Amino acid sequence: MKTCYYELLEISRDATPDEIRKAYRRQALLLHPDKNMHKVEEATQKFAQVQAAYEVLSDPDERAWYDSHREQILRDDTVTLSGAFDGQSSASVGTRTQDILQFFDPGLFAIIDDSEIGFFTIARKVFAQLADEEAEEDGSEIRLPDFGNSRSPWASETRYFYSAWSAFSTKKSFDWCDQYRLADAPDRRVRRAMEKENKKLRDAAKKEYNDTVKAFVAFIKKRDPRSKQSSANNEQRQQDMATKVKEQAAKARAAHRNRFRAYEDQDWATPEYDEQFWDEEYSDKPKKESGNNEDVETTTPVDASVNNEYDRDEDEIIVYECVFCKKVFKSEKQLGVHEQSNKHQKIVRDVVRRMRKENAAIGHDNAEKDEFNDAQENYSVDDLAEEVSHLST
Repeated sequence: MKTCYYELLEISRDATPDEIRKAYRRQALLLHPDKNMHKVEEATQKFAQVQAAYEVLSDPDERAWYDSHREQILRDDTVTLSGAFDGQSSASVGTRTQDILQFFDPGLFAIIDDSEIGFFTIARKVFAQLADEEAEEDGSEIRLPDFGNSRSPWASETRYFYSAWSAFSTKKSFDWCDQYRLADAPDRRVRRAMEKENKKLRDAAKKEYNDTVKAFVAFIKKRDPRSKQSSANNEQRQQDMATKVKEQAAKARAAHRNRFRAYEDQDWATPEYDEQFWDEEYSDKPKKESGNNEDVETTTPVDASVNNEYDRDEDEIIVYECVFCKKVFKSEKQLGVHEQSNKHQKIVRDVVRRMRKENAAIGHDNAEKDEFNDAQENYSVDDLAEEVSHLST
């Protein structure tokens, strides 16, 4: 029986990543072959198992998969794929989910070479068996890509292998999972119920099989040296590309600065300064008019008051504002329309009423007759304004 990974590291199943790392270091120091010279072979085997356990439990995805399939992986009654290779497996069933689960053991792939017990040979046989079963079930000549060997190039072969197998979907019917035999159904209603239940069992088994194959593909890809080398090369290419982009940007900025420093205005773009023109147009000296070959100085009298008035009118800003409603308008017409509105007149009446009350409180309007009637609404704007001015005094 296989040993549980948690037992190999001597930790609980709810151990934290930090506890797993510390346990691995502790076991690695105890089981390292260099410290067990009297039993090198046994220590090497145990050390490889501890390494395999740590590889699985240190990866969150692989640990979750291992936890959900732990009992199946550790079960003794598993059927190896060697039987399938020798033609001993059932033609109708083929490779089962349980058969694939036994290969989720990093210890089987510790030897990275093309030997009979090496990584590439074992993985190639597993995927070849699965591809044969799918081709036989589908009846098609198109097969899933082969795993290849240690010399298979990544770009032209291995990359396509992982791309195809990562989207694996079995063509098997899984009719061996049926619980009921339709021939035993007494009537049509029972037969339909049997078919529905059998379909549910088939779909569940098919989904589990597909998920197991995809998980095994990810398991192998993580340990495939060709994939690791490709990832390292890809990271290096990205770093080189980022460095090249930065260098190009720096060169572009330097070239831009040099062009800016070397820039000179063209002659046609440089304005000419005509001293005579500026003196004649903007000087305080009287202008000269030429006529009949005689230069005549002409002066235009300037009224200072007109200029001052013009300047004042030019700078003056007219504001059309309603002091009651605290609004500003663009024109006198807008202000007039606003003053005729009911809302404005109501606000003015409220202001008058408040001021009357304040004057009455301090005794200013005791001797005067109150001409304002709250019930009247025919007050004009000028009358209300005059009333406000009167009360405010």
